Amino acid sequence: MNNQHRQRGFTLIEMMISMFLGLIILGGTITAYQAISSVSEQRDNYYKLQDELMYIHRVLSSSIKVAKSVKIEESSNGNKLVLASSESVENRITCPGVGSDQDGQTTAGSVVYQSDGSDFLCQPKGRKIVDLSSAGKVGIEAIRFCRLLEEGEKGCKTGEGLDGVVVFIDYYDWDCDPSNEACESKALSFHLAARDINDSDKPKEDK
Repeated sequence: MNNQHRQRGFTLIEMMISMFLGLIILGGTITAYQAISSVSEQRDNYYKLQDELMYIHRVLSSSIKVAKSVKIEESSNGNKLVLASSESVENRITCPGVGSDQDGQTTAGSVVYQSDGSDFLCQPKGRKIVDLSSAGKVGIEAIRFCRLLEEGEKGCKTGEGLDGVVVFIDYYDWDCDPSNEACESKALSFHLAARDINDSDKPKEDK
């Protein structure tokens, strides 16, 4: 009686089936990884957008509050916000990120905020506040300034006044194809109040 067992390997068909199933699993894994990476990138970009919106609001709000005068001028790239700084040390306006001993910004003078199409800048030193995104990309597309309208007024008014400033921010919160009709930027607007600050109103020293 022959008890010898004959060993038998995989047939060609079995190997092809195994490879096919392996490719399906590998393809599914790669697809899932790409989807997770895309969602993670969109989430990070959205969080960055939120941070930039909050930062711009905080910077403009603090600058306008201590401005001696508020003026909105027309320019080739859209309106620009011109803020005259007060003479008093505690009310001087500086560009974001500029300390008291940097770039000669300690002296009283005008600070200009302007959206030039690719950057949001603070003049006169041209300091960049944020990068502006291209159409269809997550981020801020444009920033516009208008005077606070009186009752019955329409449009975007320019000129000087201490009533306040309306800031309009156009942004995308998701990546989309600009040729697609559904790809439209969203608009955020907020009103920033100014205070009537004069150097003559500074507290007088006791005699």
